[in-house]
Amino acid sequence: MSNYLPVSSQAYGTEYNQKYIKWNAANIENVEFQVNKLSPPLIYADESFQVIYGISIFTHLSEENHFAWKEELMRVLKVGGILFLTLHGEVFNSKLSYAEKEKFESGYLVVKSSKTEGHRTYSAYQPVAFVHELFDEHDIVHHKVGKGSGKLEQDIWIVRKVG
Repeated sequence: MSNYLPVSSQAYGTEYNQKYIKWNAANIENVEFQVNKLSPPLIYADESFQVIYGISIFTHLSEENHFAWKEELMRVLKVGGILFLTLHGEVFNSKLSYAEKEKFESGYLVVKSSKTEGHRTYSAYQPVAFVHELFDEHDIVHHKVGKGSGKLEQDIWIVRKVG
């Protein structure tokens, strides 16, 4: 970690799946790992982090938990801090039925729930309009649309917490 960040920096990892936390703790040095529940809260104090990096978190959550986790992540993020997320955007339309595509194209979140929430096959698809609604009181700094050639890439969203 010290090759990329100042020595005084601290890194934390939290995940719903205990198996992943166990692997991370055994294989990644200088990071403090914690298991979290499917729904908030996290164990961290308000405004604990300058940067939060969330890879494919919201892609496995219900609409209710999209809003709950957005609130929780903003609670632990410092004002002016950056939230970096990956989400299932437009390129994932190929995974949707006709009715689901219509819903997605109308700006609504689409959830396909063949397994329990949080499972890797429980999938949520986030159109641009929904993401703007989700983070409406914050500053969306950047949106990179995922590519669709070969393996589908998730969209990247960078959001700055506003006061």
